[in-house]
Amino acid sequence: MQYLVLVGARGSGYGRGGKDHQRVAGLGSSSIYFFRGDYEYILQGVALEYVPRGLYIWDFKSPLFDFYGLSLSYSSRLPERGFIAKGEMTEAEIVDNVMSSPAAQANFGSGSPMSLSEFVQFLEAGYLRSSHARLIHAAAQVLLGESDGVDELLAALPPVLHPIDIEPCRELRPSLAKGQDVAQALLEQIRHANLKRLALA
Repeated sequence: MQYLVLVGARGSGYGRGGKDHQRVAGLGSSSIYFFRGDYEYILQGVALEYVPRGLYIWDFKSPLFDFYGLSLSYSSRLPERGFIAKGEMTEAEIVDNVMSSPAAQANFGSGSPMSLSEFVQFLEAGYLRSSHARLIHAAAQVLLGESDGVDELLAALPPVLHPIDIEPCRELRPSLAKGQDVAQALLEQIRHANLKRLALA
């Protein structure tokens, strides 16, 4: 399975990295995302998150229609090795170790990438505790054309939303009132904007 590499340098946005560890550099000042190249709505793979003590390793999933952009909100630390201390391995050894992990093998296996409906099921299995996740769940249902009950959810969410989420929620709800296709078009615009921000479009 082909994978792509996204380098998120602190303070300078995102850029595309190489497809092998010889061209992945700067782990000491960047976050590195390895993800499947056949994505549609969900980026999935493995992320290396820089902290001063070393690197946190994540089983990575992020919806491209998230109003926040790229996020680790739907990711989990690798159970077998979720942290590598600074200086413990070379950069090449880190990437080799991570890409041979069971999580990486599962994400980059020969099967299909995570579908939108699978992402909805994934959220419903344990990621709906936060109000932002409930907003993204509603957005995913709109994209799937399963918007029954979504208007009621969007109407109830603002009092519990983080302030940064209130405007997107209030933008999505009237779009849905104009028609499911209008709301879907809005979410596709967000997806395209995120692709551009991530240097993927």
